[in-house]
Amino acid sequence: MSPICEAREHDSVSLYISTIGETQYLPEPPATEVVNSAIHLFAISLPLQAPKVQESILEQIATFLATNSLQRDPGRKAAMTVNIALALLAALKVSVKETLSAPGDLRSPPVERIMQEMLRGFVIHPDQYVRNIAYEALGRLCSSSGNAFTASEINYLVDTIVANRDPNARAGCAVALGCIHSQVGGMAAGYHLKTIHGILMSLVADPHPTVHFWALEGLSKVADSAGLTFSGYVSSTLGMLAQLYVADTHDEEVSSVATSSLELELSTTAAIARCIDSLVNVLGPDLQDMSKARDLIFTLVRQFGAEMDSLVLTESLRCLEHLSLYAAGHMEYATYVRRLQDDLNSPKPELRDVAIDGLYNLMKRDANDVIKTAEAGLDDQLWLVLDAVPNHEGIQNLIRNWLTQTGPSDTALWIQRCQNVFTRTKPRQDKPPADVPKASAIDLQDEEVAGFASSAESNKDESAAAPGSGQELLKWQVRMFAMSCLSDLLTIVGKGTLSGAETPAEAALVKSIAEVVRMAFSASTSNVVELRVWGLRIIDQVLKIFGKAPDPDFAEASLLEQYQAQIGSALTPAFAADSSPELASEAVNVCAVFIATGIVTDVDRMGRILKLLVSALENFSSDSETASIGDLKGLSSNAQVMVKMAVFSAWAELQVASTEQKYLVDVMKPHIATLTPLWLSSLREFARLRFEPDISMNTGPASLSGSLDTIYSALNRETLLKFYQDSWLNLVDAIASLIEQDSEFVFDALDGKTKVATANGDSKGHDINYRDEPVAFFFVLFGIAFEALVGRPGSDSLATKEQTLEILLALKKILQPSVSGHAIYQEVIFSETMDLFDRLVLTEGLDVQLVIVEIARNLCLSHPSSRDGQDNAAGGESLSEDVDQLFELTRIIVLVLTGLLPNLTEENAKGWSLRKLVIDKADTNEACVIARRQLSDEAVSLVRVSLDALVDAAEVFPSVIKTDLHACIIHIFTTILGTGACQTDIIPQSLPIFKRFIQGIARTTTKDQGGPAPVATQIRGCLKRFLAILANAQKRETEASLPCVKNTLLASIILVTSSTNVLPPTDLLVTKLLDEIVDCLSDRMTSKMASNCSRSLLLTHPKSPCDQEIARYLIPHLIAFITADTEDPENTRALISHALTSFTSVLTSTQIPIYLSLVLPALLSRASTNKDPLVFRETSARLLELAAFDQGAFRGVVAQLGPPQRAFMEEVIRSGTKGGSSVEGARQESSKPSIALRMDFGVTR
Repeated sequence: MSPICEAREHDSVSLYISTIGETQYLPEPPATEVVNSAIHLFAISLPLQAPKVQESILEQIATFLATNSLQRDPGRKAAMTVNIALALLAALKVSVKETLSAPGDLRSPPVERIMQEMLRGFVIHPDQYVRNIAYEALGRLCSSSGNAFTASEINYLVDTIVANRDPNARAGCAVALGCIHSQVGGMAAGYHLKTIHGILMSLVADPHPTVHFWALEGLSKVADSAGLTFSGYVSSTLGMLAQLYVADTHDEEVSSVATSSLELELSTTAAIARCIDSLVNVLGPDLQDMSKARDLIFTLVRQFGAEMDSLVLTESLRCLEHLSLYAAGHMEYATYVRRLQDDLNSPKPELRDVAIDGLYNLMKRDANDVIKTAEAGLDDQLWLVLDAVPNHEGIQNLIRNWLTQTGPSDTALWIQRCQNVFTRTKPRQDKPPADVPKASAIDLQDEEVAGFASSAESNKDESAAAPGSGQELLKWQVRMFAMSCLSDLLTIVGKGTLSGAETPAEAALVKSIAEVVRMAFSASTSNVVELRVWGLRIIDQVLKIFGKAPDPDFAEASLLEQYQAQIGSALTPAFAADSSPELASEAVNVCAVFIATGIVTDVDRMGRILKLLVSALENFSSDSETASIGDLKGLSSNAQVMVKMAVFSAWAELQVASTEQKYLVDVMKPHIATLTPLWLSSLREFARLRFEPDISMNTGPASLSGSLDTIYSALNRETLLKFYQDSWLNLVDAIASLIEQDSEFVFDALDGKTKVATANGDSKGHDINYRDEPVAFFFVLFGIAFEALVGRPGSDSLATKEQTLEILLALKKILQPSVSGHAIYQEVIFSETMDLFDRLVLTEGLDVQLVIVEIARNLCLSHPSSRDGQDNAAGGESLSEDVDQLFELTRIIVLVLTGLLPNLTEENAKGWSLRKLVIDKADTNEACVIARRQLSDEAVSLVRVSLDALVDAAEVFPSVIKTDLHACIIHIFTTILGTGACQTDIIPQSLPIFKRFIQGIARTTTKDQGGPAPVATQIRGCLKRFLAILANAQKRETEASLPCVKNTLLASIILVTSSTNVLPPTDLLVTKLLDEIVDCLSDRMTSKMASNCSRSLLLTHPKSPCDQEIARYLIPHLIAFITADTEDPENTRALISHALTSFTSVLTSTQIPIYLSLVLPALLSRASTNKDPLVFRETSARLLELAAFDQGAFRGVVAQLGPPQRAFMEEVIRSGTKGGSSVEGARQESSKPSIALRMDFGVTR
């Protein structure tokens, strides 16, 4: 019997389980498939058996193969030989872990011996296909059995080559050596490389075609597997190959009569070319330095290119492809490009594919250079090649790579290129006439649609390929690929628009938007459903990218406003009678995007697009078995689910967009009460299909009236899951947006109430609505979102990696107390959620971490323990078991900070007893550590939000635990303050948070049972750490030291002024801080910051005992500073004088005379020391301010001055009044500007 080929009719099930065109395997006849299945089962099970069982099985096989009865049936013997060889190869592949099956073990010596004997017989078999299987099996057997077995086998093969003169045996042993070397590899193979190379070099010179051809194949395998180890043999091998190429014994034209046919079948020249290619890969970039070998290789490759054999030409192109990688500067680039261009039209598929690969590698480096170098027409030639083979992945990848490289720079050219492909015609190929049924006409419904349809008629298949014209369009697969390239181009440009600044690609796309819309319209009105879908996808992308873009000529109008008619006309055929469910679903999504973009904001002007969505919602809101959309009727149950989910998803997009587009509120208002239960029921069904397949398949729809379509829909879980999976995120986002709006009817729907309030019901208000039990649909929403976040990206995943942020934003709204109740705090749910957040924080970007921090903060603030009133009277506090959850939530926030700030180690982030760490490390010199990396704006914002959340979360902890938690937060702030990379961006934003934190712990001091001692200890420890940071930064060792000094001074002042009620008046650390401030006044770089700090300390009101002590200590030093006769380039003395003058405002009436008696002489002393007119005017303003505070006290102090001092004061004030602007400025600064100037302050009336 003749063999029967593979075909689908042998197994009809293959039609159901695989997609046409996606598989290269076709079923064999049943008898053959039984044997194939047996071989497969044998390969999997043999390595798993006991050694004795393996030995017994293999002995039986060897006995069957050696039986004498097979001599009378050569056909059966040939079949058994191939099957046994293949079974052994498959079993060895399993044992060396080349498959996913359990590897087992075949390394028992008896088993190895039996397989070795059988494979030795197969290696010298006359059938080359049996030999090929045996080569691979023997190589894997040596790899599995060890070095000793390999050495003995190589010696046996060498002895066989020497002793056995049969060409098939010698050829088999030659390739077996190559396979052993390639499979064993490494040092074990290198030990035998010299022996194998010597044997193969002698065999390649054998005159018999079978021997030298297979020896060359073995040599190629050895060179490929040896890599650089083979470099020492390159010269001799290359010389031998050159001799063989010109030898008469290896030329098919001069072969003997006995071997000429073999030489034609086994092309020696092609094998030599393959060996040359292997040597090129061995040398790699070293080819550039080896001129002799490189010249010989280029000479041989040129000779190969002149051959007529397609196999030789193919191998020569492969050589050139690798040479272009390693020695591009030494080859004729233009000649190579043009040769590839010529070979694109080769009738030989192998040669054409290699040419495509070569062009792909060249264009991957510089596509424009290849286009310029090639002859004119390469662009069109590539598309024609794709038209000849529409599904060729190589040419598609080449064009996509070309687009990725040049799309942003040549946007207009690519749009024109796609348009040319879409409308390009070619000579018609004559085909026998066939009766083609006329396609049903599209119902165009109105004149507007008909007008656009007629304008695009020239682009449609039937008009372009009119009978007798001799022309036809390119295949629809090619035009569809062109549309996909246009879609990729829009995606590339769309990513560029996210930055906000207009890019050249965006400007070019705006200019060509008319052509893009025209192509999309033409595709959407085509006769091919796939093209229609792509046309709608292009429209969808255009709407999303340019929906809100203004017209460049008329800024008050939208760019796409003039294309409303085309877009509407493109959508209409999708709902015609000849449409499909896929097309209708895509069109529904486009309708929603069109309405949401705001091209038309007037509800009355939205026309038929809005009417389509409303009518579709009305049709699919009930469980009708005859639901339809537009004129598309008679949908199957699966198709109804597809369209229904598209409709619900479209309305969900509108709901989400209504939070920003206020005109959509009027669109959604009449329908939101109907949509909310539908969205929730769809999500519940999706959860059943996803997580409870058995239940969902058993229940099915409500109406089981015996309809086979209905029953099939319930059973067809995989198909239905796809429809729900494409839409579930939009539905969850819509529900989350309604939760955020806090409308009463939404919570009724979430609780599963059958009667919900009207859509315009009152809001619950902005206060947190606490409840113990979750809403009825909480676990549906939470479960779907959790599954999507925890799953690995892949075909079975609920969401892509890019959707993680969107899911988390929805989860943030779902986890509100009014929805989740206490359910999220259940032990199992909470621990799994924290594990998920841990993973996301460690693996995702900053935007995802920001949302997680906000979720953790909200969960802390709404935790049940924060509302239980656990802080009782002294000695009566009991810690709740739920406090561990608060620790976990806070740890998540700290984990985010540790990933951003270099000095927060994992130990510090996860250890909560940090009080000792903060205090004991205060005197170390590790303070001002400069991190090399600079944080982005997004990272700075995340640090600010995390610190804010950490401070908020600390407020809900019981007071006993707060002490340690506050110590941890103080450590974080001090570490940030001592980090160089944080000085510019992070510290200015964190200081307000630090002030709020210190004020918070200072306020709660009186409530703590232990009194102010713990808080005072923490604040003193923090101040001690600040002083250590300041001392280290004063060394000015890095460029970040100066900002660190200024920031530390400011932070210290915030600390002291916010917590003086807990610091003792005579604290030595405060005194040390004041000394540092006074010292900084004399430093030109820090004098202004120190003066401002002094002012803040003086003007604190009301004053605690510590504040009063600070003023007593600071004022004498400040007076000494302004009266000193030293340089003042920063004019700091003027700032200190103003601060000393303003200090009068916080004094009592009894304190002012005493204070004036100190300050007034100091001001006059400064003016007498520095005769600058500017100093006189500034001193005059200060004196007027002092007089304004208390005139009586001022007169009394002036009366006590000596005559020279009074005269000098009068001179100073007169100099100030001469510059009227100075006096007026002083009057504006004074709180009582109506003081009359008098010069007789010391005269008694």
